Amino acid sequence: MNNKEGFSLVEFMIAIGILTVGLLALVGLQSTSIKGNSSSKNSNSAILLGEKKMEELKNTSFTSLALGTTSDPNNPLTSSDGTGGLFNRSWTIQTYSGSTNMKQITVTMTWTVGGNSYSTSLDTIISR
Repeated sequence: MNNKEGFSLVEFMIAIGILTVGLLALVGLQSTSIKGNSSSKNSNSAILLGEKKMEELKNTSFTSLALGTTSDPNNPLTSSDGTGGLFNRSWTIQTYSGSTNMKQITVTMTWTVGGNSYSTSLDTIISR
């Protein structure tokens, strides 16, 4: 009887195959993670651009806020609020519940990546 210890070539090839499948799965997860990070970065940038405009409008006198929808003249915007970027910003100002003493402000950010369109909106109500 020949009792040699160690791995045979077949066992070694099976182990390499299992290891390869595991590593390929990790590569797929890495790709998904990178896409998720990019999507999160764009959403965060859009929210920050929207908040910046919202603060600007909230600090404008009540009587100076004209009713209607306005698109940012600098569209498309970069994440640092410069021109020539990915994001489009617009805002709508309307009376709130028919009251002449309150206005609702909605800032909407839209962007397109890879043929998919995304948007986020911020709302607030201000009073005289």
